[in-house]
Parts: sequence; C-alpha cells; structure tokens
Amino acid sequence: MDKTARINHSVFNDEASPLFTREQASDTIIFNAFSTMQTNTPIWLPAAGKRICLTAVQTSAPAAITVILSRAGNASFLSIVLTTALATYSESFPSPVRFTADEIISLTTTAEGTVNITLIGYEV
Repeated sequence: MDKTARINHSVFNDEASPLFTREQASDTIIFNAFSTMQTNTPIWLPAAGKRICLTAVQTSAPAAITVILSRAGNASFLSIVLTTALATYSESFPSPVRFTADEIISLTTTAEGTVNITLIGYEV
C-alpha cells in the first residue's frame, strides 16, 4: 500500500478540461410563477446602475409550452421549449451571461398555461 500523498497539479493545467471559476457567488435567486400567457413581462429588474450577471436558469410547466427570455428592446437571448407534460429544463452557464447596466430580463410564453421559472445570478 502506497502511503505517499500526491498533489494533482494537472487540475489547473489540463487544457482538455480547464478549471472554471466565477468572480462572485450567485447570490440572487428570482422565482416567478405565471398561470396566463405572458408577453414581454419583466422578471428581473436590477438595482439602479447595476447590471445582471445570469449564471443559471430553471423552468418547469405541467403542459407543453415555449418560454422566451429577452433583454432590452425585446431581443431574445434564450428560448426554452418544453415539449411534454410535466417537463423541466435547467442550465448552469460556465460563464455568466452579462447584461448592460439597467438592462432587464423579460419573459414571453407562447401559450396559456402555468410556468415556473427561476433565474440565478448576481448584480455588479
């Protein structure tokens, strides 16, 4: 039995799978639930002069629905298509999606029905 301790220096130097780090912890969690069709509904309004750094998104719905997240000017940046009953979607971004100062995140749904959405990130 080998009793020597070894340090794995390749964790920080591996080109195939580098170590990802984040500047700040994701300390803001925004949860919304909607039961009617939404059109460009603001769901995250940053504090004055701050910008959103989105690190993850989760959504679920009891029926098939499409959820579209948009930024300023109703420019879509993420479409989530839930195709089956009780479908869920979750994504954690390796690098934060950065918005400009005072830019909001809004939501549009393509049909009537309940949808739950959680945004995770921080403001700088």
